[in-house]
Amino acid sequence: MEFGYTIPLQRHLNLKPPSPAEDAAPFFCWDIHMLTVQNRKTALALNRASRYCILLYGMGAADWVRLPELVRDEIRAVILREGLSEFEAARYFALAGPLRIAGAHGARSVTALNWAMGILLRHAALLDGGRLSQPRAAHIMNNTVYHMAGRTGRGSPRECFLLSFRRL
Repeated sequence: MEFGYTIPLQRHLNLKPPSPAEDAAPFFCWDIHMLTVQNRKTALALNRASRYCILLYGMGAADWVRLPELVRDEIRAVILREGLSEFEAARYFALAGPLRIAGAHGARSVTALNWAMGILLRHAALLDGGRLSQPRAAHIMNNTVYHMAGRTGRGSPRECFLLSFRRL
């Protein structure tokens, strides 16, 4: 599994990770960006293959230290929320391999993050300041239809994410 940190996140964490792996399977790669929404630090993670998003809102200093663990836990939680089984979640992480932190995966990933941020900002009123995980806002982001580059047609991140599970 590879987490690609954007430059703003790298600066925030005082970290300069290595370049992304050339052979990393996109379904097991998540680009993670730090942004401020309603004066609260927010981590937005986006699956490179599907644009499936997870959102952690109101991150404190201790949360940033645990960012990889928090993102992994949230990925597991969304797999289960999508109706997939514990077995499928365990299989996803087993096939993903050990965690590797890298830089973001280039212009295409930044474009996808910008797309997700646009949706997030339009629905910022749905964010719940009482919890870190934001499934309600992420649900809207993950069900928004977009033109899928490299594929014919349109679809939602949720459809693409679940389709990728069927192909495992």
